[in-house]
Amino acid sequence: MTTAKEKINIKKLQKLEKLISENTDAYPIREFIENKKSHKNLVDIIVKTILSQNTNDRLRDLAFSRLKSEFPNLLKILNAEDQKVIELIRICGLPQIKLERIKNALRRILEEFRNPDELCKMGKEKAFLFLTSIRGIGPKSAEVILFFGCGFDAFPVDTHVSRIIRRIGIVSGSREKIFKLCSPHIKNKILVHVFLIHHGKKICTARNPKCSLCIFKNMCNFRAESKLCG
Repeated sequence: MTTAKEKINIKKLQKLEKLISENTDAYPIREFIENKKSHKNLVDIIVKTILSQNTNDRLRDLAFSRLKSEFPNLLKILNAEDQKVIELIRICGLPQIKLERIKNALRRILEEFRNPDELCKMGKEKAFLFLTSIRGIGPKSAEVILFFGCGFDAFPVDTHVSRIIRRIGIVSGSREKIFKLCSPHIKNKILVHVFLIHHGKKICTARNPKCSLCIFKNMCNFRAESKLCG
């Protein structure tokens, strides 16, 4: 039940999803989703997701590539020298913290399942609860893992998604709050997620957003109130 402190504008959220569904050709969304669905390795996805925390895609991919070159089976990280792994992933920042999170996640997975892929057989809800019980994996990371690793429809809320949702006036507050309130009302979660990421990078940027080109401009609180729009 949504309380007064957890207010969400469901009509705006429904309109946002409708506009996205009518403008899917604006970005290479379908190709992205299909490509990611065809490359599923749960352990790889877990490690890559943790590496992506507080960094950009380029540095994450570089750190991941270095890890895979040294450890084709990433479970081998559990028996590797910490310093060796730290040097391989240093480029994406917070290497000590990320190594601890990676090793903790892999240990939990191996303690719970004979085969890591069994996580996906739990179903999305139970798998989500399991993943978010692991230190260092929050709702966003869990949703990323569940889509890219298991193929479940998911709604990860990153900096681009949260910025657009707040600016339009659908929900205010933290990414966790946005996820909690919006996700149950979105029919095609991953479509909305991927669209908003592209839109946040191209149009609704943190600085100097191109409001005149935005498909959400007629429903956006930020455009109505701000002088920063281009």
